[in-house]
Amino acid sequence: MLTTVAEKWAFYDKLIALADPKETVTAFEAGRFWLMVVSSAGSVGLAQMSGPNPPPSPVGLSLGTVAQWVKSWDFSQAAVGLAAINAAINASAASLAGPKGDAFDFYQEEIKGKKVAVIGHFPYLNRYRKICDLAILERVPQPGDLPDAAAEYLLPEMDYVFVTGSAVINKTLPRLLELAEKAVVAVVGPSTPLTPLLFDYGISALAGLVAQDSPELRLGIKGDCCEGIFKTGALKINLLKPKSA
Repeated sequence: MLTTVAEKWAFYDKLIALADPKETVTAFEAGRFWLMVVSSAGSVGLAQMSGPNPPPSPVGLSLGTVAQWVKSWDFSQAAVGLAAINAAINASAASLAGPKGDAFDFYQEEIKGKKVAVIGHFPYLNRYRKICDLAILERVPQPGDLPDAAAEYLLPEMDYVFVTGSAVINKTLPRLLELAEKAVVAVVGPSTPLTPLLFDYGISALAGLVAQDSPELRLGIKGDCCEGIFKTGALKINLLKPKSA
């Protein structure tokens, strides 16, 4: 479990080490909701736009150098760093993947009658209120949501916890994993690093997005529709922790 400051930064250093320093960033795109990094190997990494500042362009820099930005307290810069990490690893995740599709649908049978928390307001979650005791925690709560501070009180009591991959960007993931240590935990969303490394930290499933650089993807990122990137041929990928692990 990630309890000490040293352990938390070591977690980030392990993610950074996955980025090949010999590769460079050849393209970058940022919009209202998402940003994209393209590596010299042609792979794409996505992350959620975070923080109030415009994200810095990483074009021309080493992928390993940009990956280090994930440790920044400027969350816009940290989002670019996470996208660089995802560019390094997510393209190969398709060969490791389990079932395709939406993670919430995949767990639909398992969560029936259970206590479920979702960190981040994902679309269409209200349909699950009929089958489970659902709590949605959000930094900027929408009607029916709880503030993210409720995690300290609710997560230890949950059976299932779904955490947005952007929790890597804002550095809350280590604490959320500590609070949810008794629950089945899935990290979900386009920001999710699709690496089995995360299974060592109490995570049972990773649900992310594998995308190819295309005009459609770039338009989806630059558009004002949060769901635009899901209509570009990108694949929703689920990695499941091996039963023996």
